[in-house]
Amino acid sequence: MESIDQLYWWVLIIAGLGTFVYMLFSDAFDLFEGWFNPAVILSFLALGAGIGLILNALAHVSPMIGLAVALVGSFALTTLLYLFVLLPLSNAEESIGMTDDSLIGLVGRLTVPVPEGGYGEVLVESVTGSVLKTAQSIDGKAIPADRRVVIIEVERNIAVVMEYDEPTIRKENG
Repeated sequence: MESIDQLYWWVLIIAGLGTFVYMLFSDAFDLFEGWFNPAVILSFLALGAGIGLILNALAHVSPMIGLAVALVGSFALTTLLYLFVLLPLSNAEESIGMTDDSLIGLVGRLTVPVPEGGYGEVLVESVTGSVLKTAQSIDGKAIPADRRVVIIEVERNIAVVMEYDEPTIRKENG
């Protein structure tokens, strides 16, 4: 086996393992956006190594020409993957019925209590359907389950809530 083939195999193995690790811990990599997203970089490496291996096995071109074609082909395919798959998916929300911004101000019911300084779960029902969101108390205090809460804001897919005191209408004497 040629040394360039070994290089392609090592890059392919490392990119495959990196993709597996990224799938497990993708929430920790939210800092990287755009072209420096690990999914983009790992796909570039894997596609380049795969194209290089196929060229060396089938086309029998010189290693430098194969490497150049592999890099150009990988760049083109990764660009298409980013523009037509990864970018639209990153802008999509989990529900087409309700966006995160449309949840602000809605009243929901806690299905899982919010412990002090922790997270619970709020159920928001509307005409278009229902949504379960991770909930966090606005002041860090505990809120028991089955309490009605109002969503103040949604940060990083977590609903910041506070207890909802239902307004009462009172009659004035007079």
